[in-house]
Amino acid sequence: MLDRSRFLLFVGLLLAVLTGAGCSSDTEGAVLLVDAEFNPVGAATTSGQVSETVEVAQTFTVVNNGKFERFWLLLTQGSSVDTGTIRVSVRPVVGGLPNASIASSIITPILVDTSTLPGLGIESFTMFDVGNDPGRVVATGEMYAIVVEFVSRTGVDTLHIARVLGIDGTGGDPYAGGSAALDTGGGYALSASSDDYIFRTFVLEP
Repeated sequence: MLDRSRFLLFVGLLLAVLTGAGCSSDTEGAVLLVDAEFNPVGAATTSGQVSETVEVAQTFTVVNNGKFERFWLLLTQGSSVDTGTIRVSVRPVVGGLPNASIASSIITPILVDTSTLPGLGIESFTMFDVGNDPGRVVATGEMYAIVVEFVSRTGVDTLHIARVLGIDGTGGDPYAGGSAALDTGGGYALSASSDDYIFRTFVLEP
């Protein structure tokens, strides 16, 4: 069954588009479009666990030309008793993997207090607005990665402080336009089972 919170977000977005609220004031006449996304029916079956030693990413392929405007990610608190700070960026993909440099991000990296995230067991999108960052123009067919990395924690617990939820790909590739990727200290590598994390992106189309 489709998670209720994700369903309500989808309905709200649909109503906004139908009533004209999808038009952005960033550029006169520009229309906000749902772009690359992976939002399957049903509950998540896997997760990428963000900690001092693990960075989590999901690569995706741009569908429409425009300005990268916002994105949603199925992101929750982790199993650690600590809260902390994580950083989210959107980076170009090089050779199928996220660019390792934070400086390559097409948006200003966003810091997130993990105490503000949904708790364990709650599948609800966390929504990010990009703002008017330069360099956020994207084109059909280009590949980028949403990257979630550890910054700090309040205590000394070693468990993960955040999780990115997705679908296990052992039965086939869930999202053909990209893949989950992990960096455990030796550089990024694609998920061995072709997992994909649940996300949605939006662009402003002129």
